[in-house]
Amino acid sequence: MTTKSILLTICLSLLSAAAHAQDYPRFNFNIGGGAGFPLKTTSDFVGNGATFVVGAGPNFTRYLGMSGEFMWNDLPVMQSVAGQLGIPDTTARQYSLTLNAILRNPGTSKFGAYVIGGGGWYHRSGEATAPVLVPGTVCPAFWVWWGTCVSGLWPANVTIASFSSNAFGGNIGGGLTFKVGESGVKAYTEVRYHHASHNNVSTDLLPLTFGIRW
Repeated sequence: MTTKSILLTICLSLLSAAAHAQDYPRFNFNIGGGAGFPLKTTSDFVGNGATFVVGAGPNFTRYLGMSGEFMWNDLPVMQSVAGQLGIPDTTARQYSLTLNAILRNPGTSKFGAYVIGGGGWYHRSGEATAPVLVPGTVCPAFWVWWGTCVSGLWPANVTIASFSSNAFGGNIGGGLTFKVGESGVKAYTEVRYHHASHNNVSTDLLPLTFGIRW
């Protein structure tokens, strides 16, 4: 075998090894939704609410990646709490932007598992509103038919209190994946614990999420 043939064989071997090593996508994406369950002190004031998450990031190896995520969690204030305060209507929610590491166990050709955790910015906000009757405001016919009017007047909601708070927080959890067909899309279910301390008043949530990863 000539020197040229040996060099060509080595180059082809290296290219083949590199292609085999890159048997994973360069980037990962996920989108999902589900329900968030309050924990600890949070469960004394807030009930179960909806959750939504979307994320993307690079893969360093088949087993290790990063994901930047946006998550929204509804924080429905319990009616019993609002009643004790004499507040007819309350709304609250929490947004977060986090950077998370993903450690995967690819498992079989169909099933896999992963651990995910990280930290970032958590923003919690809410409002308390109450209806008031606006003097001189005649209720439109539609709202008369709908049954919203009071003594012929159109009630309007007024914000009587509002709050917002930013905090650094963290999360840790894991999930299971199931490959859909022959594509790179995987259905997943995930449970993750989120903690953020807003002005020394913590928000602790355990979202159960269902979605797709690719």
